[in-house]
Amino acid sequence: MVLGAVVGVRLLTEYVPPETFGRYKLALAGISLVMGIVVRPFSQYAMCAWHDSPDDQSQLRFVDHYNRSFSYFVCVVGVAFAIVGAFMANDGVWFAPIDLVPAAAVLVLQAMVDYDRSMLLTRARMRDVALIDTATRWLVPITITLAVAFGESLALILTVHACTLAGVLLVPVLRLRPRLSAVGHETAGAEIVSVGTAWKFAYPLMISGCLNWLLHESDRFILGFYHDSYAVALYAAAYGLASAPFLVVAGAVTQFITPLVFGNAARGGTRLVSRWALLVMLLICAAGVFLFWLVGDWVAQLALAEGYRETASDLMIWIAVGYACLSVATCFDLVAYGTRRTRYLALATGTAAVTNVGLGLLFVPQRGALGAAWATTAALVAYLLCMVLLVSRRKGIQGAGQTVATGTTRKFINRSDSGC
Repeated sequence: MVLGAVVGVRLLTEYVPPETFGRYKLALAGISLVMGIVVRPFSQYAMCAWHDSPDDQSQLRFVDHYNRSFSYFVCVVGVAFAIVGAFMANDGVWFAPIDLVPAAAVLVLQAMVDYDRSMLLTRARMRDVALIDTATRWLVPITITLAVAFGESLALILTVHACTLAGVLLVPVLRLRPRLSAVGHETAGAEIVSVGTAWKFAYPLMISGCLNWLLHESDRFILGFYHDSYAVALYAAAYGLASAPFLVVAGAVTQFITPLVFGNAARGGTRLVSRWALLVMLLICAAGVFLFWLVGDWVAQLALAEGYRETASDLMIWIAVGYACLSVATCFDLVAYGTRRTRYLALATGTAAVTNVGLGLLFVPQRGALGAAWATTAALVAYLLCMVLLVSRRKGIQGAGQTVATGTTRKFINRSDSGC
C-alpha cells in the first residue's frame, strides 16, 4: 500500500499539470465531505447491525435488504450533489459545471465501494479487503496518467477516476453479493432495517464526519482561497506521501481488531485494547517519524516531480508527526465504535477540527502550505489527547485483564459492564 501511494503520487505529480492536480484534489475534498456526512455513517451502522443479528440467516437477510436501500440512497445523494454543485460552481476558478457530473459519479461509486469494503471487513474477509485497497491505490493514478495523454481537463480526470472505481466495484459484487441471492428471494420486501435505529447510531457520526472533514480536508480550501491551486497541489502531494505509512499501520490495526471489538460488544462485553498493543503502536509510529526526519529529502526526490521537491521534506516531517498521533488514536477509536460511544469521536474530532481551522486561518495566509502542515499537526495531537482522556476514563484501555487466545496469537483484553 505504501509503495502504491509513492508510485501514485509520483505519476500524478509528474504527468498531471500542478494546477489541474490541485483542482482534482479540491474536487476529491468536496466528495469526501459528502461521504463523511451523508454516506459513511450508514456504512458504519451496517457493520454494527451485522454483529447484532442473532444468527447467520438474520445477518444475510439484513445485508440483502440493506444493500438495496443503501444503493438507492447513494444514487439520490449523487444526483443532489451534482445539482447543488452546479449552482455553486465558481465560474471555473476551481470547478466548472461540466466537472460536477463525473464528480457525482465518483461520489456514488466510491460510496458503494466503501460500503462493500466495510461489509467484507466486518465479516473478516481480509483478502478481499486488501484486494479492493490495492486495486484502488494502484489503478486510479495509473489510469489517470494514461488519460492525460488525451487531455488535461479536470472533467476527463474525474471521468477516468469514476470508470476505475466501477472496475474496482466488481470485486465485492463478484465475491460477496452472489452469495446473498438465495436469501434475497426468500426475504423480498422484508422490512428488517429500522430507520430510527440507523439514524440514532448514525447522527453522531454525521456530526463527526463534518468535523472530520474540517480536520483533514478543509485546509485544501483554505490554501486555495488564500493562495492558488499550485499551493494545494504541493501540500496534497506531501500530505499523501507522509500520511500513507501511518494510514497503513492504522488500517492494519483496524482490520485485525475490528471483528474482535464489534463481535464481543454484540455479546454484551467489550474486548479492549491492551497497553501492550498501544506500546507496539507507539514504537512503530515513533520509528516512522524518525525515518521521515532522517530520509525525508530522499523520499521527496524519489516520489515527487521536480517542481514539488523544494519544500516537501519540511512539510512531510510535520504531517508525519500528526499522522503518527492519529494512528495511535486508532486504538481508542475502535473501543468507542465497538461500545457505540460515538459521541466520543464527535467530541474529540470537534476539538481537533476547531484547532485545525483556527490555526489554518492564522498560519496559511502568511506561511502557505507549511502553515497548513503546522495546523494539521497541532490538530491531530489534540485529537489523540481527547481520545485518551475520554476512553481511558471509561476504562477503555487496561493493562491487566482476561487473556484470550485466537489461533497462535494471544490478545490481552478486559471486559466492561457499563454497556452502551
